Amino acid sequence: EEMQTLLRSAPWKDFASSPGVWAMMLAHAAKNWELYNLLAWTPTFFSEQYGLNVKESAAFSVLPSVCGMVGGLTAGNAADYMLSRYATMSDDGEGNADDDEASATLTMVEKRTRIRKLFQSIALLGPATCLYLLSTNPEQASTAQILLGGAVGLQAFDAAGFGAATQEKAGERWAGLLYALTSLPGVMVGSVSVSVTGRLLDQMADAEGNYGSGWALVFQSNAAICVVGALAFLFLYDSKKEFD
Repeated sequence: EEMQTLLRSAPWKDFASSPGVWAMMLAHAAKNWELYNLLAWTPTFFSEQYGLNVKESAAFSVLPSVCGMVGGLTAGNAADYMLSRYATMSDDGEGNADDDEASATLTMVEKRTRIRKLFQSIALLGPATCLYLLSTNPEQASTAQILLGGAVGLQAFDAAGFGAATQEKAGERWAGLLYALTSLPGVMVGSVSVSVTGRLLDQMADAEGNYGSGWALVFQSNAAICVVGALAFLFLYDSKKEFD
């Protein structure tokens, strides 16, 4: 009953009309399109492109997950440091004159907005670059592994992008609901992407069932979707609290 009351009183119209909410939703969807594809299709890619068996493909698929963990921790700590540095400069006036003058022209909301946009850009444009390079079909499996590791590691920087944004856009009452609202479409898009990629690869397969050039198209399309998500976040997001 309490949950029903909460849902009935939620500011659904304000959610739907907020550019910031759309920014988080689109960035999350773009991230999931890329990430779900990598998680689902990486073993197949290594097996077909480089002739690796199941065991070897699985081993090559481990590095991206490790990179994702390291990327998320790095981004979170770096963003916290930058925010605390901004706060310290505002409180005690430390820093050189140029820094103080520039800082004075920015509110804390604007500073947080810059940080969220910076890390979300890294989280989508970084993987886009890695995936585009991967579409050239590197000769060595180790090169492909590094590029995939870079893509997954950099996408984890969204921990300091849209991952932290809901707590700034909404108060304690609505932050959880807002995260669910912006996550659900992303999960659905990510799930659909795996099926779409499978169908695309099947259409591109040769007579022997090898996907061949289909991989290049998959990686390029994933890169393009990441760029679109990054642009949406850059143009639409700000850290101003809207939902208390």
